[in-house]
Amino acid sequence: MSIETFINRFIFIIRMKESIQRWNVWWENPQEIKKFIGTERITLSQMLMELKIPHIKDIIGVRRCGKTVLLYQIISKLMEQNIKPKNILYLNFDDPELIDLEEAIKTSLHINPDISHVFLDEIQNVKEWERIIRVYYDRKKFRQIFVSGSSASLISRDVGKTLTGRHITKILTPFSFKEYLIQQRIEKPADISNREKVIHYLEIYLKNGGFPETIGTDRLTSKTILVDLYNDILSRDIVSRFDADLDIVKKIGYYLMTNIGALYSYNSVARALNLHYDTVKKYVPYFEEVFLFFVVPFFSWKIKSTIKKDMKCYSIDTGIRNAVSFKFSDDLGKLAENLVLIELKRRGKEVYFWREKREVDFIIREESNLTAMNVTYTDDISKREKEGLLEFKEKYKNAKIVILTKELEQTDKNGIKYIPLWKWLTKKQ
Repeated sequence: MSIETFINRFIFIIRMKESIQRWNVWWENPQEIKKFIGTERITLSQMLMELKIPHIKDIIGVRRCGKTVLLYQIISKLMEQNIKPKNILYLNFDDPELIDLEEAIKTSLHINPDISHVFLDEIQNVKEWERIIRVYYDRKKFRQIFVSGSSASLISRDVGKTLTGRHITKILTPFSFKEYLIQQRIEKPADISNREKVIHYLEIYLKNGGFPETIGTDRLTSKTILVDLYNDILSRDIVSRFDADLDIVKKIGYYLMTNIGALYSYNSVARALNLHYDTVKKYVPYFEEVFLFFVVPFFSWKIKSTIKKDMKCYSIDTGIRNAVSFKFSDDLGKLAENLVLIELKRRGKEVYFWREKREVDFIIREESNLTAMNVTYTDDISKREKEGLLEFKEKYKNAKIVILTKELEQTDKNGIKYIPLWKWLTKKQ
Protein backbone atom coordinates (compact mmCIF):
# COMPACT_ATOMS: atom_id res chain seq x y z
CA MET A 1 0.00 0.00 0.00
CA SER A 2 1.43 3.39 -1.01
CA ILE A 3 1.77 6.19 1.53
CA GLU A 4 -0.85 8.22 -0.35
CA THR A 5 -3.33 5.31 -0.28
CA PHE A 6 -2.61 4.75 3.43
CA ILE A 7 -3.20 8.43 4.24
CA ASN A 8 -6.44 8.54 2.21
CA ARG A 9 -7.73 5.43 3.94
CA PHE A 10 -6.77 6.82 7.34
CA ILE A 11 -8.69 10.04 6.61
CA PHE A 12 -11.65 7.99 5.30
CA ILE A 13 -11.83 5.96 8.53
CA ILE A 14 -11.49 9.06 10.73
CA ARG A 15 -14.33 10.79 8.89
CA MET A 16 -16.47 7.67 9.11
CA LYS A 17 -15.87 7.40 12.88
CA GLU A 18 -16.83 11.05 13.32
CA SER A 19 -19.99 10.50 11.29
CA ILE A 20 -20.93 7.40 13.29
CA GLN A 21 -20.47 9.27 16.56
CA ARG A 22 -22.53 12.18 15.19
CA TRP A 23 -25.48 9.93 14.31
CA ASN A 24 -25.40 8.11 17.66
CA VAL A 25 -25.58 11.01 20.11
CA TRP A 26 -27.22 8.81 22.78
CA TRP A 27 -23.92 6.94 23.25
CA GLU A 28 -22.65 9.89 25.26
CA ASN A 29 -25.96 11.25 26.55
CA PRO A 30 -28.98 8.89 26.51
CA GLN A 31 -31.37 11.81 27.07
CA GLU A 32 -30.51 13.18 23.62
CA ILE A 33 -32.81 10.60 21.98
CA LYS A 34 -35.82 12.51 23.32
CA LYS A 35 -35.09 15.34 20.88
CA PHE A 36 -35.82 13.09 17.92
CA ILE A 37 -38.77 10.86 18.84
CA GLY A 38 -41.75 13.17 18.12
CA THR A 39 -45.29 11.83 18.46
CA GLU A 40 -45.52 8.04 18.72
CA ARG A 41 -46.79 6.38 15.55
CA ILE A 42 -49.65 3.89 15.86
CA THR A 43 -47.48 1.26 14.18
CA LEU A 44 -44.87 1.52 16.95
CA SER A 45 -46.66 -0.90 19.28
CA GLN A 46 -46.79 -3.55 16.56
CA MET A 47 -43.09 -3.07 15.80
CA LEU A 48 -42.28 -3.54 19.49
CA MET A 49 -44.27 -6.78 19.63
CA GLU A 50 -42.23 -8.05 16.68
CA LEU A 51 -39.03 -7.65 18.71
CA LYS A 52 -39.78 -11.16 19.95
CA ILE A 53 -39.02 -12.36 16.41
CA PRO A 54 -35.35 -12.34 15.30
CA HIS A 55 -36.16 -11.54 11.65
CA ILE A 56 -34.75 -8.46 9.91
CA LYS A 57 -37.34 -5.65 10.10
CA ASP A 58 -37.90 -3.61 6.89
CA ILE A 59 -39.63 -0.23 7.20
CA ILE A 60 -40.37 1.25 3.79
CA GLY A 61 -42.36 4.18 2.49
CA VAL A 62 -42.30 7.50 0.67
CA ARG A 63 -39.56 9.97 1.54
CA ARG A 64 -40.14 12.05 4.71
CA CYS A 65 -43.22 10.16 5.88
CA GLY A 66 -41.65 9.50 9.29
CA LYS A 67 -39.52 6.35 8.87
CA THR A 68 -36.47 7.82 10.59
CA VAL A 69 -38.53 9.13 13.51
CA LEU A 70 -40.10 5.67 13.90
CA LEU A 71 -36.61 4.17 14.12
CA TYR A 72 -35.72 6.71 16.82
CA GLN A 73 -38.92 5.80 18.69
CA ILE A 74 -37.94 2.11 18.64
CA ILE A 75 -34.44 3.02 19.85
CA SER A 76 -35.94 5.02 22.72
CA LYS A 77 -38.16 2.08 23.73
CA LEU A 78 -35.17 -0.27 23.67
CA MET A 79 -33.37 2.03 26.10
CA GLU A 80 -36.43 1.93 28.35
CA GLN A 81 -36.08 -1.86 28.25
CA ASN A 82 -32.55 -1.45 29.65
CA ILE A 83 -30.63 -2.03 26.43
CA LYS A 84 -27.38 -0.10 26.88
CA PRO A 85 -27.43 3.03 24.67
CA LYS A 86 -23.96 2.34 23.28
CA ASN A 87 -25.10 -1.11 22.13
CA ILE A 88 -27.62 0.49 19.75
CA LEU A 89 -26.19 1.55 16.39
CA TYR A 90 -27.92 3.88 13.92
CA LEU A 91 -26.45 4.61 10.48
CA ASN A 92 -28.03 6.90 7.87
CA PHE A 93 -26.88 6.17 4.33
CA ASP A 94 -27.94 9.55 3.01
CA ASP A 95 -24.69 10.62 4.72
CA PRO A 96 -21.89 10.85 2.09
CA GLU A 97 -19.37 9.68 4.71
CA LEU A 98 -21.23 6.35 4.99
CA ILE A 99 -20.87 5.00 1.48
CA ASP A 100 -19.63 1.55 2.44
CA LEU A 101 -21.96 -0.60 4.58
CA GLU A 102 -19.38 -3.22 5.53
CA GLU A 103 -16.81 -0.62 6.50
CA ALA A 104 -19.38 1.34 8.51
CA ILE A 105 -20.39 -1.72 10.54
CA LYS A 106 -16.77 -2.86 11.03
CA THR A 107 -15.77 0.62 12.18
CA SER A 108 -18.73 0.76 14.55
CA LEU A 109 -17.73 -2.62 16.03
CA HIS A 110 -14.21 -1.29 16.57
CA ILE A 111 -15.73 1.53 18.60
CA ASN A 112 -17.94 -0.92 20.53
CA PRO A 113 -17.74 -4.68 19.91
CA ASP A 114 -20.90 -5.24 22.01
CA ILE A 115 -23.36 -3.65 19.57
CA SER A 116 -26.56 -5.72 19.70
CA HIS A 117 -29.19 -3.67 17.79
CA VAL A 118 -28.52 -2.18 14.37
CA PHE A 119 -30.64 0.42 12.53
CA LEU A 120 -29.76 1.12 8.88
CA ASP A 121 -31.63 4.09 7.40
CA GLU A 122 -32.04 4.90 3.67
CA ILE A 123 -30.49 1.53 2.88
CA GLN A 124 -31.55 1.70 -0.79
CA ASN A 125 -28.45 3.90 -1.33
CA VAL A 126 -26.22 0.84 -0.72
CA LYS A 127 -25.78 -1.65 -3.56
CA GLU A 128 -26.38 -5.31 -2.63
CA TRP A 129 -27.02 -4.37 0.99
CA GLU A 130 -29.20 -7.46 1.43
CA ARG A 131 -26.29 -9.84 0.79
CA ILE A 132 -24.14 -8.10 3.41
CA ILE A 133 -26.95 -8.05 5.97
CA ARG A 134 -27.79 -11.70 5.35
CA VAL A 135 -24.27 -12.68 6.45
CA TYR A 136 -24.63 -10.79 9.75
CA TYR A 137 -28.09 -12.26 10.27
CA ASP A 138 -27.06 -15.84 9.53
CA ARG A 139 -24.08 -15.54 11.89
CA LYS A 140 -26.39 -14.14 14.58
CA LYS A 141 -24.02 -11.23 15.05
CA PHE A 142 -26.79 -8.90 16.27
CA ARG A 143 -29.99 -9.44 18.24
CA GLN A 144 -32.03 -7.20 15.94
CA ILE A 145 -31.47 -5.58 12.54
CA PHE A 146 -33.78 -2.84 11.26
CA VAL A 147 -33.53 -1.38 7.76
CA SER A 148 -35.54 1.45 6.24
CA GLY A 149 -35.79 3.10 2.87
CA SER A 150 -37.93 4.93 0.34
CA SER A 151 -37.86 2.19 -2.26
CA ALA A 152 -40.21 -0.70 -2.94
CA SER A 153 -37.11 -2.62 -4.06
CA LEU A 154 -36.59 -3.49 -0.41
CA ILE A 155 -39.23 -6.16 -0.96
CA SER A 156 -38.47 -6.86 -4.62
CA ARG A 157 -37.90 -10.30 -6.14
CA ASP A 158 -34.11 -10.21 -5.75
CA VAL A 159 -34.23 -9.06 -2.12
CA GLY A 160 -36.94 -11.64 -1.45
CA LYS A 161 -34.68 -14.40 -2.74
CA THR A 162 -31.72 -13.29 -0.66
CA LEU A 163 -33.67 -12.75 2.57
CA THR A 164 -36.43 -15.35 2.17
CA GLY A 165 -37.73 -16.31 5.60
CA ARG A 166 -35.45 -13.78 7.24
CA HIS A 167 -37.35 -10.50 7.12
CA ILE A 168 -40.66 -8.80 7.99
CA THR A 169 -41.83 -5.76 6.03
CA LYS A 170 -43.79 -2.76 7.30
CA ILE A 171 -45.00 -0.10 4.85
CA LEU A 172 -45.20 3.32 6.52
CA THR A 173 -47.37 6.11 5.12
CA PRO A 174 -47.77 9.77 6.16
CA PHE A 175 -49.90 10.29 9.29
CA SER A 176 -53.27 8.54 9.24
CA PHE A 177 -56.35 10.55 10.18
CA LYS A 178 -56.25 8.97 13.65
CA GLU A 179 -52.65 10.12 14.10
CA TYR A 180 -53.55 13.55 12.74
CA LEU A 181 -56.31 13.86 15.34
CA ILE A 182 -53.85 12.97 18.10
CA GLN A 183 -51.73 15.89 16.86
CA GLN A 184 -54.83 18.05 17.32
CA ARG A 185 -55.22 16.67 20.87
CA ILE A 186 -58.37 14.67 20.03
CA GLU A 187 -57.69 11.18 21.34
CA LYS A 188 -61.32 9.99 21.56
CA PRO A 189 -62.87 10.85 18.17
CA ALA A 190 -65.87 8.56 18.80
CA ASP A 191 -67.09 10.76 21.67
CA ILE A 192 -70.21 12.65 20.57
CA SER A 193 -68.76 15.85 22.06
CA ASN A 194 -65.87 15.70 19.57
CA ARG A 195 -67.97 15.02 16.46
CA GLU A 196 -68.02 18.55 15.04
CA LYS A 197 -64.29 18.99 15.64
CA VAL A 198 -63.52 15.66 13.98
CA ILE A 199 -65.52 16.57 10.86
CA HIS A 200 -63.87 20.01 10.80
CA TYR A 201 -60.38 18.52 10.96
CA LEU A 202 -61.24 15.86 8.37
CA GLU A 203 -61.80 18.53 5.73
CA ILE A 204 -58.49 20.19 6.62
CA TYR A 205 -56.78 16.80 6.50
CA LEU A 206 -58.33 16.01 3.10
CA LYS A 207 -56.84 19.22 1.68
CA ASN A 208 -53.46 19.33 3.46
CA GLY A 209 -52.73 15.61 3.88
CA GLY A 210 -50.68 13.90 6.57
CA PHE A 211 -46.99 14.51 5.90
CA PRO A 212 -45.49 15.22 9.35
CA GLU A 213 -43.80 18.49 8.30
CA THR A 214 -47.12 20.02 7.24
CA ILE A 215 -49.06 19.34 10.46
CA GLY A 216 -50.00 22.59 12.17
CA THR A 217 -48.95 24.81 9.24
CA ASP A 218 -51.21 27.08 7.22
CA ARG A 219 -52.26 25.99 3.74
CA LEU A 220 -49.72 28.18 1.88
CA THR A 221 -46.81 26.94 4.00
CA SER A 222 -48.05 23.38 3.63
CA LYS A 223 -48.16 23.73 -0.16
CA THR A 224 -44.61 25.12 -0.25
CA ILE A 225 -43.33 22.19 1.83
CA LEU A 226 -45.15 19.62 -0.31
CA VAL A 227 -44.04 21.07 -3.65
CA ASP A 228 -40.42 21.01 -2.44
CA LEU A 229 -40.86 17.44 -1.20
CA TYR A 230 -42.43 16.32 -4.47
CA ASN A 231 -39.62 17.83 -6.54
CA ASP A 232 -37.08 16.24 -4.20
CA ILE A 233 -38.65 12.81 -4.74
CA LEU A 234 -38.68 13.27 -8.51
CA SER A 235 -35.04 14.36 -8.70
CA ARG A 236 -33.44 12.19 -6.01
CA ASP A 237 -35.57 9.06 -5.98
CA ILE A 238 -36.56 8.76 -9.65
CA VAL A 239 -34.25 10.77 -11.93
CA SER A 240 -31.00 10.01 -10.08
CA ARG A 241 -31.78 6.41 -9.20
CA PHE A 242 -33.16 5.32 -12.56
CA ASP A 243 -31.26 7.74 -14.82
CA ALA A 244 -34.64 9.04 -16.02
CA ASP A 245 -35.42 12.16 -18.04
CA LEU A 246 -36.68 14.88 -15.68
CA ASP A 247 -39.05 16.47 -18.21
CA ILE A 248 -40.75 13.14 -18.91
CA VAL A 249 -40.94 12.35 -15.19
CA LYS A 250 -42.59 15.72 -14.51
CA LYS A 251 -45.12 15.24 -17.35
CA ILE A 252 -46.19 11.78 -16.22
CA GLY A 253 -46.28 12.72 -12.53
CA TYR A 254 -48.43 15.80 -13.23
CA TYR A 255 -50.84 13.77 -15.36
CA LEU A 256 -51.26 11.00 -12.77
CA MET A 257 -51.65 13.44 -9.87
CA THR A 258 -54.31 15.38 -11.77
CA ASN A 259 -56.22 12.22 -12.69
CA ILE A 260 -56.32 10.30 -9.40
CA GLY A 261 -59.08 7.70 -9.36
CA ALA A 262 -59.58 7.83 -13.14
CA LEU A 263 -59.12 4.82 -15.41
CA TYR A 264 -55.84 4.79 -17.29
CA SER A 265 -53.60 2.54 -19.33
CA TYR A 266 -50.07 2.98 -20.65
CA ASN A 267 -51.61 3.67 -24.05
CA SER A 268 -53.96 6.37 -22.76
CA VAL A 269 -51.16 8.16 -20.89
CA ALA A 270 -48.90 7.95 -23.95
CA ARG A 271 -51.59 9.46 -26.17
CA ALA A 272 -52.46 12.22 -23.70
CA LEU A 273 -48.82 13.28 -23.26
CA ASN A 274 -47.62 12.59 -26.80
CA LEU A 275 -45.07 10.06 -25.53
CA HIS A 276 -44.09 6.64 -26.80
CA TYR A 277 -45.91 3.66 -25.25
CA ASP A 278 -42.62 1.99 -24.23
CA THR A 279 -41.49 5.16 -22.46
CA VAL A 280 -44.67 5.34 -20.40
CA LYS A 281 -44.53 1.61 -19.63
CA LYS A 282 -40.97 2.07 -18.36
CA TYR A 283 -41.56 5.28 -16.38
CA VAL A 284 -44.90 4.74 -14.61
CA PRO A 285 -43.57 1.93 -12.35
CA TYR A 286 -40.88 4.34 -11.09
CA PHE A 287 -43.61 6.31 -9.31
CA GLU A 288 -44.86 3.14 -7.61
CA GLU A 289 -41.29 2.20 -6.72
CA VAL A 290 -40.82 5.38 -4.68
CA PHE A 291 -44.35 5.18 -3.16
CA LEU A 292 -45.75 8.32 -4.81
CA PHE A 293 -48.70 6.32 -6.15
CA PHE A 294 -50.68 3.18 -5.42
CA VAL A 295 -52.01 1.37 -8.49
CA VAL A 296 -55.37 -0.42 -8.18
CA PRO A 297 -56.12 -3.21 -10.69
CA PHE A 298 -59.46 -4.44 -12.00
CA PHE A 299 -61.17 -7.15 -9.93
CA SER A 300 -61.70 -10.58 -11.41
CA TRP A 301 -61.25 -14.13 -10.22
CA LYS A 302 -59.46 -14.68 -13.55
CA ILE A 303 -55.87 -13.39 -13.50
CA LYS A 304 -55.80 -12.82 -17.28
CA SER A 305 -58.81 -10.51 -17.05
CA THR A 306 -57.12 -8.48 -14.32
CA ILE A 307 -53.94 -8.01 -16.37
CA LYS A 308 -55.71 -6.94 -19.57
CA LYS A 309 -57.94 -4.29 -17.98
CA ASP A 310 -57.23 -0.60 -17.34
CA MET A 311 -55.95 0.46 -13.91
CA LYS A 312 -56.64 3.27 -11.45
CA CYS A 313 -53.99 5.18 -9.58
CA TYR A 314 -54.04 7.16 -6.32
CA SER A 315 -51.57 9.52 -4.67
CA ILE A 316 -49.74 8.57 -1.45
CA ASP A 317 -51.14 11.73 0.16
CA THR A 318 -54.04 14.05 -0.65
CA GLY A 319 -52.02 17.09 0.37
CA ILE A 320 -49.19 16.42 -2.06
CA ARG A 321 -51.77 15.72 -4.77
CA ASN A 322 -53.41 19.09 -4.16
CA ALA A 323 -50.07 20.89 -4.11
CA VAL A 324 -48.78 19.71 -7.49
CA SER A 325 -51.83 18.88 -9.65
CA PHE A 326 -54.18 20.91 -11.84
CA LYS A 327 -57.66 21.29 -10.38
CA PHE A 328 -60.65 23.62 -10.68
CA SER A 329 -61.90 23.12 -7.10
CA ASP A 330 -61.14 21.29 -3.86
CA ASP A 331 -63.12 18.26 -5.15
CA LEU A 332 -63.55 16.71 -1.71
CA GLY A 333 -65.28 13.65 -3.17
CA LYS A 334 -62.22 12.68 -5.21
CA LEU A 335 -59.91 13.43 -2.27
CA ALA A 336 -62.08 11.28 0.02
CA GLU A 337 -61.82 8.40 -2.45
CA ASN A 338 -58.02 8.78 -2.51
CA LEU A 339 -57.91 8.92 1.28
CA VAL A 340 -59.92 5.70 1.62
CA LEU A 341 -57.53 3.89 -0.72
CA ILE A 342 -54.53 5.00 1.37
CA GLU A 343 -56.26 3.83 4.55
CA LEU A 344 -57.13 0.45 3.01
CA LYS A 345 -53.47 0.02 2.04
CA ARG A 346 -52.44 1.12 5.52
CA ARG A 347 -54.67 -1.63 6.92
CA GLY A 348 -52.99 -4.18 4.65
CA LYS A 349 -56.06 -4.85 2.50
CA GLU A 350 -56.04 -6.40 -0.97
CA VAL A 351 -57.82 -3.75 -3.08
CA TYR A 352 -59.28 -3.69 -6.60
CA PHE A 353 -61.88 -1.70 -8.53
CA TRP A 354 -64.72 -3.11 -10.65
CA ARG A 355 -66.62 -1.91 -13.69
CA GLU A 356 -69.28 -3.25 -16.03
CA LYS A 357 -72.34 -1.09 -16.76
CA ARG A 358 -71.60 0.81 -13.56
CA GLU A 359 -68.45 1.16 -11.51
CA VAL A 360 -67.46 0.31 -7.93
CA ASP A 361 -64.62 2.35 -6.44
CA PHE A 362 -63.09 -0.44 -4.37
CA ILE A 363 -63.42 -4.18 -4.00
CA ILE A 364 -61.75 -5.44 -0.83
CA ARG A 365 -60.83 -9.10 -0.97
CA GLU A 366 -60.14 -11.02 2.24
CA GLU A 367 -59.62 -14.64 1.19
CA SER A 368 -62.99 -15.57 -0.39
CA ASN A 369 -64.89 -12.69 1.25
CA LEU A 370 -65.66 -9.58 -0.78
CA THR A 371 -66.67 -6.05 0.21
CA ALA A 372 -67.75 -3.59 -2.49
CA MET A 373 -67.29 0.05 -1.45
CA ASN A 374 -68.16 3.39 -3.02
CA VAL A 375 -66.94 6.68 -1.58
CA THR A 376 -68.91 9.91 -1.84
CA TYR A 377 -68.30 12.89 0.45
CA THR A 378 -71.95 13.89 0.58
CA ASP A 379 -75.22 12.71 2.16
CA ASP A 380 -77.16 13.21 -1.06
CA ILE A 381 -76.32 9.80 -2.53
CA SER A 382 -76.65 9.57 -6.30
CA LYS A 383 -78.47 6.74 -8.04
CA ARG A 384 -75.23 5.82 -9.82
CA GLU A 385 -73.41 5.08 -6.53
CA LYS A 386 -76.12 2.63 -5.46
CA GLU A 387 -76.54 0.97 -8.85
CA GLY A 388 -72.87 0.08 -9.13
CA LEU A 389 -72.95 -1.75 -5.80
CA LEU A 390 -76.20 -3.55 -6.58
CA GLU A 391 -74.89 -4.64 -9.98
CA PHE A 392 -71.80 -6.08 -8.29
CA LYS A 393 -73.88 -7.85 -5.62
CA GLU A 394 -76.09 -9.38 -8.30
CA LYS A 395 -72.98 -11.04 -9.71
CA TYR A 396 -71.33 -11.82 -6.33
CA LYS A 397 -74.24 -12.71 -4.04
CA ASN A 398 -72.35 -12.88 -0.74
CA ALA A 399 -70.54 -9.55 -1.10
CA LYS A 400 -71.03 -6.85 1.51
CA ILE A 401 -71.93 -3.46 0.02
CA VAL A 402 -70.93 -0.15 1.63
CA ILE A 403 -71.09 3.55 0.83
CA LEU A 404 -68.87 5.96 2.79
CA THR A 405 -70.69 9.27 3.25
CA LYS A 406 -70.19 12.64 4.89
CA GLU A 407 -72.51 12.07 7.91
CA LEU A 408 -75.31 9.72 6.77
CA GLU A 409 -75.43 6.46 8.76
CA GLN A 410 -78.01 3.75 8.03
CA THR A 411 -78.64 0.44 6.25
CA ASP A 412 -81.20 0.63 3.45
CA LYS A 413 -83.69 -1.96 2.15
CA ASN A 414 -81.16 -3.21 -0.45
CA GLY A 415 -78.63 -4.04 2.24
CA ILE A 416 -76.34 -1.11 1.45
CA LYS A 417 -74.61 0.05 4.62
CA TYR A 418 -73.97 3.81 4.82
CA ILE A 419 -71.06 4.81 7.09
CA PRO A 420 -69.74 8.36 7.73
CA LEU A 421 -66.18 8.65 6.46
CA TRP A 422 -64.89 10.14 9.71
CA LYS A 423 -66.31 7.21 11.69
CA TRP A 424 -64.85 4.60 9.28
CA LEU A 425 -61.41 6.27 9.45
CA THR A 426 -61.34 6.35 13.25
CA LYS A 427 -62.82 2.95 14.07
CA LYS A 428 -60.77 0.33 15.91
CA GLN A 429 -59.10 -2.26 13.69
